[in-house]
Amino acid sequence: MSDVDFTIESDEGLPIRGDFDAPEHPRALIVVVHGFKGFKDWGFFPWLAQHLCRHRFAVCRFNMSRSGIGDDPETFGRLDLFAGDTYSTQLADLRAAVSFAQQRFPELPTFLLGHSRGGGVALLGAKDVPQLQGVVVWSPIARADRWDDDTKRQWRASGSLDVLNQRTKQMMRMSTSILDDYEARRDELDVLAAAERLPVPLLVVHGGKDDSVPPDEGRLIAARGSDSSLVVIGGASHTYNAIHPLVNVPFELLLAAEVSAHFIGAHA
Repeated sequence: MSDVDFTIESDEGLPIRGDFDAPEHPRALIVVVHGFKGFKDWGFFPWLAQHLCRHRFAVCRFNMSRSGIGDDPETFGRLDLFAGDTYSTQLADLRAAVSFAQQRFPELPTFLLGHSRGGGVALLGAKDVPQLQGVVVWSPIARADRWDDDTKRQWRASGSLDVLNQRTKQMMRMSTSILDDYEARRDELDVLAAAERLPVPLLVVHGGKDDSVPPDEGRLIAARGSDSSLVVIGGASHTYNAIHPLVNVPFELLLAAEVSAHFIGAHA
């Protein structure tokens, strides 16, 4: 089993940092997409990559170029980049990461696995992935527009929106870039429409006790897919009861990983 890190450039010339975790003779390639305030080394992502490797899958996990993570892989040291993040940027980063990963593993069928907002991005970006055989989404958002009208008015008036990171206690500022991007491309950023158009099998996994993204959003996505499966894990939180750093592997996380590995193995 090998672990190789890489850095490629985004369309804006910003670094996209990632890792390949791969067994000998892998049978599929999985590209993992993190969510809002997420990063490739958060909590369960390194463990998940290793777990999927044991099922003989090659895994690519990467930090979005405007995730806010800089040279230090554990620290939000580039909040200036985070402030200007957009869905369009995330989709471009996903295309770049997939292209790079497929150059390393050109013969393998490809799967996307996205968590939270990354699940929505995986669905939106699936149409641009060659050799795609399936999509797995954990705790996915069903709509890209996450803000009510009052929040948008205040955001426009002040020019920014501050979001508290409960773990680090950092105030993470967002410019209006993501709002502008959504309003200019709302039809292209329709997650449910993307799920409906998805030409490959879809697995939706959601925690029954998710208080960040309601399980009904996962149910909506599954209902729109033409070849979809839904697994709701009753006692699971938004992160399947995992924390950062990952000090133990909760049963709910192991269940999500095993269901996902079975799905990918069945369609590889």
